[in-house]
Amino acid sequence: MIDLKYHITSIVAVFLALGLGILIGSSIVGDNLLVDQQKKIIDRLEEQFYVLRDRDKKLEADNEYKDTIIRNYENYSQTVLPLLVGGRLDGYKVAVIVTGDSEVPAGLASALSTAGAQVVSKTVLLANMNLESSELRKGLIDFYDLQEDTPRDTLRQYVAVSVATAINGKADPSVISFLEQNNLIKFSGENSLPVNGVILLGGANNLNSYLVESFDQGLITYFNTEGIRVFGVEQSQVSHSYIPVYQQNNISTVDNIDLSPGQISLVLAMEGEAGNYGVKATAQKFMPSLPLSSLGGR
Repeated sequence: MIDLKYHITSIVAVFLALGLGILIGSSIVGDNLLVDQQKKIIDRLEEQFYVLRDRDKKLEADNEYKDTIIRNYENYSQTVLPLLVGGRLDGYKVAVIVTGDSEVPAGLASALSTAGAQVVSKTVLLANMNLESSELRKGLIDFYDLQEDTPRDTLRQYVAVSVATAINGKADPSVISFLEQNNLIKFSGENSLPVNGVILLGGANNLNSYLVESFDQGLITYFNTEGIRVFGVEQSQVSHSYIPVYQQNNISTVDNIDLSPGQISLVLAMEGEAGNYGVKATAQKFMPSLPLSSLGGR
């Protein structure tokens, strides 16, 4: 679409240039040879312009039709979602950690609730975790008693362990206060309850927010050591995907968590159908195998 519009704009510019050329040529050259040649060129360009314009209209109509189909499929998925996931995670306690720069999709919380899972806490990584401030870096170095030249990635790994420890209910309150007072992390919910699993909501649209290799990986390592299952998810459209790094850590992933099929995939993965699901090249399957019991089978 963009290239086609650019092409049309280029043709219009050529029209104007040729028109100007005809005007100048008519005033300078006495015969009509140059004028006739330029008119023929304009006629050909005009014909091409109309063809491209018609093609552009057809592409717009096709895109509108496809958008309508996608919306209808999403509405259908939302309708059948309760039938597929209802009660599958009864008694399951989960913590959500937002490590990218995307908001938690409204449908995610609804799907988890429908499945019977309880979101006991929500933790959000804040912009200060890029550690641009030298004063903040010094504060972290002093707090964790590290060397003065400690790299930012290492500092983030220490913070990641502190966050994971807090979510697991084993952190000293002073650690939580320090992280919140320095606008590194925002905690909400109840961190004293034991959790069955942790959902990492990654994916970044701003490169400054892409901290998966230093922060998320630290979280995954800690929770794996504690025997707490981790699930890595992100929205279907992000500029910088976290999924490849998540998969290197052998956790289940869903790359379209903003859509109903992705939310169904997550619930089934949490129930035990481990895998890498979604619509991106890194996905192994679109969705887990749907249980026959949910489809009316036996």
